[in-house]
Amino acid sequence: MTDFSFDNVKQRMLRGGFTIFAGQENALGELTRELEKKIQSLYIMIADTAGQPILQRGELEKNKLLALGSVVAGDLAASQETARIIGQYESYQLIIREGLESNLFISEIGKELVLLCLVPTRTPLGWARLLVKESAKQIAEIINTPENDIENLDIGLDDEKLAELYGDSLNSIWNG
Repeated sequence: MTDFSFDNVKQRMLRGGFTIFAGQENALGELTRELEKKIQSLYIMIADTAGQPILQRGELEKNKLLALGSVVAGDLAASQETARIIGQYESYQLIIREGLESNLFISEIGKELVLLCLVPTRTPLGWARLLVKESAKQIAEIINTPENDIENLDIGLDDEKLAELYGDSLNSIWNG
């Protein structure tokens, strides 16, 4: 598994003028490790909406990494605009591409970031969808929290929280 690291740098400025601090990056790393384990992902990437990779889990050639970040950012932008045109846009929308061996999830994370997860088809689609959406919300929370307050966040994909999310999802199906 490969992570981008800070190499003793306390913050990193991204292309769009967005800054990620070391404490935030550490929290993102912990959350993506949990996500990777829970959905048995083949690959996870967090990038900014300009396509600059911030964090990855899994192996991908460096030249493909930059291309993938750009294409994913463009795909998300096109999907967001499509949803706006048809009046179906909401925050934290998710794009799912089903394949024979794996499924690809692309989720927006606020206005600055995008989450990509490549998941084997043996992982139930609904389970992966639920965890990717929850992770995207938690990533946004991490990014929007000052570095000094990161330790106070209730983040993670523990079983109790997931059971509650799963129950809420089932209730929304039956209660409209």
